[in-house]
Amino acid sequence: MSMTEQMTKHQQQLLAAYLAGEDVADELLEACQHDVNLLAQVSKYVTSERLLKAHHQSDTRPDNFTRSVMAKLSEQQKTIRPKSTMSWFSSPYALAASIMLFVSVIFLAEHLDYTNKFAEVTKMTASHNANFSVGSQLGQGDIILEHGYSEILLENGVVLVLEAPVKVNLQSRDKVTLHHGKLVARVPQNAIGFRVDTPSSEIIDLGTEFGVEVSNSGESQVHVLDGEIKARGNKTQSYQHVKKDQALAFDLNHQITSFVSVPSDFMRVLPGDSIEEPHLLHWSFDDKQQHNYLSSGRGIDGQQYVAKDKSPIDEQLTEVAGVYDKAISFNGENNWLETQYPGVGSDNPRTVAFWLKVPSDFLPENAYGIVSWGLQQDYSAWQISPNPESIDGPLGRIRIGTYNAQIVGNTDLRDDEWHHIAVVLYGGLKSNLATHVLLYVDGKLEKTQKKSIAKVATNLQHPASRPLTIGKNIGYIEGATHEKQMFFKGGLDELYVVEAALNQQQIIQLMTHNQLNE
Repeated sequence: MSMTEQMTKHQQQLLAAYLAGEDVADELLEACQHDVNLLAQVSKYVTSERLLKAHHQSDTRPDNFTRSVMAKLSEQQKTIRPKSTMSWFSSPYALAASIMLFVSVIFLAEHLDYTNKFAEVTKMTASHNANFSVGSQLGQGDIILEHGYSEILLENGVVLVLEAPVKVNLQSRDKVTLHHGKLVARVPQNAIGFRVDTPSSEIIDLGTEFGVEVSNSGESQVHVLDGEIKARGNKTQSYQHVKKDQALAFDLNHQITSFVSVPSDFMRVLPGDSIEEPHLLHWSFDDKQQHNYLSSGRGIDGQQYVAKDKSPIDEQLTEVAGVYDKAISFNGENNWLETQYPGVGSDNPRTVAFWLKVPSDFLPENAYGIVSWGLQQDYSAWQISPNPESIDGPLGRIRIGTYNAQIVGNTDLRDDEWHHIAVVLYGGLKSNLATHVLLYVDGKLEKTQKKSIAKVATNLQHPASRPLTIGKNIGYIEGATHEKQMFFKGGLDELYVVEAALNQQQIIQLMTHNQLNE
């Protein structure tokens, strides 16, 4: 049985409140007086789990607290029971000594937090120019991230996902202050009481996952993604309990507004290490045999696939100068390529990368789709396009859609220039379009918008599922007069389809060297 299981639920909540800096010392003291095992359990919990906060976060200093404990014990024990019936351990002196030891442990933890490292950088994505890297050990101090994302693992098991631009101060393994930017905290049960402060709010975890956003002016929001938290504007207010799908906003006057949480506003998981030599297909569009463009690379399951020009015989694809040798140009009317490669299915990791030229006179009916495969049913497709739907975000930005769910980038591609594009899905438990997809333009991570919270479930098995197609809308069926968005118009070069989630360095390799592992 664990030490926390030996405590009642009320005792665990009381301990969590005390560690969070709430004024519950008297109540904790009284609980210890009525349960002679509680102090020993709490002390063991502190030393073994190293989860207690630095006591200087409250207004009571250790010597004052201990003297107060001694005085109150001396008074209260006089009326509890006759002296002859008291064991040594239950005497006020022994109990006070135990509490003094308890307080000493707290301040030892405080000292260790100040002098030791209690956090490790476990992942980074597109986080160039940061003053730390994967594997860096961190102690108290500021973390400033100007680009990308980073994941920080604290010794108590708390995982912080930071989204740039962000500034966060690590105070202890149990408390951080977010000055501006976004973070997501995933808190295990043994770290109940973890706290995030902002210029306008105080947030205490009750065993959960939550996102916090702080504006440059200091206003803040907390979104509960799972479980429960409690939060308030400042110490003069009572805590409000907030559960999954609920959110609170705090202004600089500590006024609080409740609303529905928006999980898609937060990056909750970062990709792990990428495979060094993944299976991939590469269409350079330099070699054409009759109507077929040959693929190269390591292949998928030992196979290569040709991309067959399905355009009318008198309106075949036009070859133009590309970034690397030749490229192909789609007319937006009837040019497209078909392969027999089924695509990457379910929520399995994948990367699609290519050079793209979108005309400055871009029209929404000439957007779908650069590359697509799967089934045109909810969340079952995988189609990449310049965004043609103003309801989903600005036009002409890179977009990945799964049919009735999408993510849209931020860079306007409508300039008749070549841009390197990469769309990355990293799989895993609870993989989601909003949280597990990264978009890159010219090697840089895109800010994304209009992110749909939807499970990725690319369907390759249905009789109507389509293999990898280039230049044609996955929703277009020949002869369907109602569909106006039929074919893509623009240039395409060096298409890679990789059965793995590539990292930023690998994407830059493709962009600068047109190959991996060089």
